[in-house]
Amino acid sequence: MAAALRTADPARDVPSCPGWTVQALTDHITAVHRWVLGALRNEGAPPYDETPASPDDYWQAASELVTRLRELPQDAPCWTFDRDDRTAAFWRRRQLQEVSVHRWDVDQHEIDETIAEAGVDEVVDFFLPRQLALGRTTVPDGGLALVAPGKEWALLPGEPAARVEGAPADLNLLLWGRRTLDEMTVTGDAAFAAQVFAAALTP
Repeated sequence: MAAALRTADPARDVPSCPGWTVQALTDHITAVHRWVLGALRNEGAPPYDETPASPDDYWQAASELVTRLRELPQDAPCWTFDRDDRTAAFWRRRQLQEVSVHRWDVDQHEIDETIAEAGVDEVVDFFLPRQLALGRTTVPDGGLALVAPGKEWALLPGEPAARVEGAPADLNLLLWGRRTLDEMTVTGDAAFAAQVFAAALTP
């Protein structure tokens, strides 16, 4: 991520994040890492401060975060925004996905299949249920499956009215609004699938 930021023009637009430049993305991801470092101190919800940052600032924040996550056992208690998982393990997964998707925003790198599958898991088992519980989105009734070679997820429970097929990286990027349904293979009720993906499945 640091290398991608160092080689990108800070003023360049980031098409996958409308309204953002590389500089805005640098500010954001640096602030997120600093925020998580605060969360790992387990003193409650830390303040979030998104101030201008350089790629070197990002490198420092990321390095400190990796060091701290390596020091802490996965079950170390800390503040998170998941009421069911207040451990360092939450941030290991969340920050890996944060970096993976935002690095793709910068350089469209090939996302590792295992990391992408973990990203789909995170949306299916945490983010979409959270979006629904907080009233941030609604989805139509019916089942929908995400299908990758040798792997299938029930994005919505029940007999699938539609299946959306693609590589794990593409499915993960689809869930985060970086791919479109037209880029996937859809079987079954395509109109239903379009309704589902018109909803805010992730924050």
